[in-house]
Amino acid sequence: MSPDICQASGCLSTFTPILYAYSSTILCYNSKMKCVYCLQDKPSTAFTKAEHVIPQSFGLFKNNLTLINLACDDCNQLFGNELELTLARDTIEGALRFEHQIKEAKDFKPFGKESRIVIQMPEGELKGIWGYRKYSPEHKRIMLIPLPQVGFLKGATREYFLLDALPSKEQLLKEFNFADPQAIHYIGCDPTKADKILKEHGINVRDCEQPSFHDDNEVHTIECELEVTIDKTILRAMAKIGFNYLTYWQKDFVLHEDFNPIRKFILAGELAPYPLVRIDQNSVLGDEPIQGKRRSGHLVTVDWAADGTSILAQVSLMNHLKYVISLARDFRGEHRDIRKGHFFNFHSKTISPLTTDPNEASIIQ
Repeated sequence: MSPDICQASGCLSTFTPILYAYSSTILCYNSKMKCVYCLQDKPSTAFTKAEHVIPQSFGLFKNNLTLINLACDDCNQLFGNELELTLARDTIEGALRFEHQIKEAKDFKPFGKESRIVIQMPEGELKGIWGYRKYSPEHKRIMLIPLPQVGFLKGATREYFLLDALPSKEQLLKEFNFADPQAIHYIGCDPTKADKILKEHGINVRDCEQPSFHDDNEVHTIECELEVTIDKTILRAMAKIGFNYLTYWQKDFVLHEDFNPIRKFILAGELAPYPLVRIDQNSVLGDEPIQGKRRSGHLVTVDWAADGTSILAQVSLMNHLKYVISLARDFRGEHRDIRKGHFFNFHSKTISPLTTDPNEASIIQ
């Protein structure tokens, strides 16, 4: 170790080499680093985990974009517990991982009764029935299982309601004919419990059936309609990806205070006086349709907004919905060239830069 370095760390030039090494170790242990999220100065030992731009649950990539020594372990743990689990298991994008074989069916885990995804059969003998997804070890695939629900006869068809979300007695009596002995139809629930709930609604049960949702010995492919709730938790998770992406390229830049609103939103869901995330059905890529076949991969971009003072990121997992994230508004710091865009191909596991070449994928439409 040179005398200059020794003196800078408080050493004397007469120290032995062994003591130099010991002093250097103490200096490294006591060094502080700033987390780009909580902005706290913490020892290097608080930065042992890597933060991936695209969560690993959405694929592993060669030369992955990873934040090292930038997000502290506390923030990393918070993201894993509050954001990434929901993003992987309870979004359309998470469901598409199985369709594109990023994840195997046996790895499917339902989110539970509070899931943001509700499935309804649009046609056939099961029309109107609500269901949820569950992996079947017997069939080695993800199956649709009925939720507890009651169907009421309306003309020649039935309208189904989840057992814990029945309309009022007045609405039921107004819309449905309970004179028919087959007026009420249970499915996916305990008849005794359903009887009790209906009686609490003032409805007398006449005849109830509970057929199987699917034949245990035969597997059918059924087109379904999905009703999805995109709430603050999902928006925070998408915002984190956009902020991670800018951080990967501009580590010191993102420490500016004008990024604090998006930081607070990601960490605690704190809202700003302006919209932080909006959803767009258009593709990030200018040559792809709103509906129809798109490239297989994830897309992330960052650039200055049209006003020249705000910074926007675009995130599209599975190249499905596009989330436009306001990373900073009326930015007062240094005006850098931050324009970037990448395509994460989850089949080839490669990451490719986007370009404005008309013969290639464009960054912005």
